[in-house]
Parts: sequence; C-alpha cells; structure tokens
Amino acid sequence: NFEGVEEGDLSQLKTDGDNNTGNQRKPICWYSRQVETSSTYGGLISGWVTGGLNFQIEHHLFPRMSSAWYPYIAPKVREICQKHGVKYAHFPWIWQNMYSTFKRVSQVGNNSAHKAKF
Repeated sequence: NFEGVEEGDLSQLKTDGDNNTGNQRKPICWYSRQVETSSTYGGLISGWVTGGLNFQIEHHLFPRMSSAWYPYIAPKVREICQKHGVKYAHFPWIWQNMYSTFKRVSQVGNNSAHKAKF
C-alpha cells in the first residue's frame, strides 16, 4: 500500500530531514519506518478474505511469520508503537484505507505532501 510513501522511503539509509541539527543527520529507525509508511485495515474477517494481506504493518515487521498470527500480534504491535510514539495507522474498513491512500497519492502527485500532516 502507498500510505505515506515518498521518494526515497524504500532506502534503509534515508535520514530524517526534519530532525537535522546543523549538518548532522539523524538516521530513521527501520522499524518505525515500516510502521509509519504502511497501514492495517479490518480484522479477522478481512484477514480471512485477503489471506492476511490487510495486516500490512505486521507483515512489514515480521515478513516470515505466518499471516495467521497477524491478528493476534496486532494489539501488541499497536501497544509498542503507542509506547514509543510511532504512528500506527489502522482503518476499521477497507474503504477508509482506500480513501486515505488516494488522498496521500493525490497530495504527493500535487507536491503538497510536505504541507499536509497526518
């Protein structure tokens, strides 16, 4: 999914320009980047219909884990994200996720992505 994807997001060496102090660049945590550039929607039923593809955050964090476990680990992942101030995007319904994705793609396409804060 394209939630929050910008040019260079796939690079594990990317640094956070917002946290620059002088010429020093702070590296972005790989785990928080996986969470904040993805989203999860629905629950067990959506997971059954999609084969677990609706749990994108959990999949990005644990790609080798069976998707059957994603609904069970999702609450703990959310708890850990909240504890560390990492934005975990969960949409109860697929159309909410689709709206958010189309909105973000439109902002990136119109070069207004940096002006909008989610």
